[in-house]
Amino acid sequence: MFTLAARLRHTFSELDAAMTALAGIIHEAAPGTPLTACCFPLPNVATGQEHEPVTRIPVARLDGGAAVAASLDGYRQWYIRPECSAKASFRLPGYLLLPAAARPLLQPQVEQINRLKQQFRAQVQEAEGRDKKFALVHDTLPGLITLQVYRQLVLLPRAASRLGFTWANKQIIQKVDKDRLVQQLTESRLSPPPLTDAQTWLQCVDREIYDVKRLPPGVELRLRRPVKTHPMVNVRWCEEIKPRQQQVKAHLPLLLCQDKPPALTPLGDYPPAKSRKRREASIKDEPLIPRLHIYPYRP
Repeated sequence: MFTLAARLRHTFSELDAAMTALAGIIHEAAPGTPLTACCFPLPNVATGQEHEPVTRIPVARLDGGAAVAASLDGYRQWYIRPECSAKASFRLPGYLLLPAAARPLLQPQVEQINRLKQQFRAQVQEAEGRDKKFALVHDTLPGLITLQVYRQLVLLPRAASRLGFTWANKQIIQKVDKDRLVQQLTESRLSPPPLTDAQTWLQCVDREIYDVKRLPPGVELRLRRPVKTHPMVNVRWCEEIKPRQQQVKAHLPLLLCQDKPPALTPLGDYPPAKSRKRREASIKDEPLIPRLHIYPYRP
């Protein structure tokens, strides 16, 4: 019977081979004709800078063969890079345009790659506890960044008339059930984080439970967590379907199979010169539990 590490190594080897096959399909998709491609390289984040506030992100641009090469390399950017933070994941917004006739070959290959990525993730999750997961991955495949392996490749399901690249700088806001939160806090009382004194942790969690229970009946709870600035792409479909437009994460270059290139709104530097004014957030109180980003909310 194979060990978990051996199975993980085997899945990773299959994934690597599948990526090589994908590169072959892309290179052979239009013999003698340069592929239409565009990508927007982003600056590296140096070690120790990953938690600094993002005030500016300069964006470069590659087209044609250079974009194809960068995209294929980006799809396999799975390891820590020298002097780059392992906590700031690699991103390469962009797209590769293949002829519509390439879809019968491309689609099953992308599906196989994404299945292997899911299988790899499931095998990592078999290890119990965060420390064992970390040891499994980094003893088996030193320097691997799991998030970058997990990321699915995106092959658009239909022809797009426009790709509009942009920056997302939002917050996640979710309703939180008080009773469920108290239960979660209670379960965490005897599980202090690493390097945290057990008694100090117990006092901290008990205080949080008390703060939740003493809230007036009319006060609800919300999770309000900032999301790191990241690139997105607004895809407008050629077909008149609803919704006509869909927003997709632009972590890696999109794959398109269509004969007519889409109109393109390129990714500009962050922050944009003109930004849309957002509605002022209705959650204005101080956080009730800062470490969990839990806020009181009065409907």
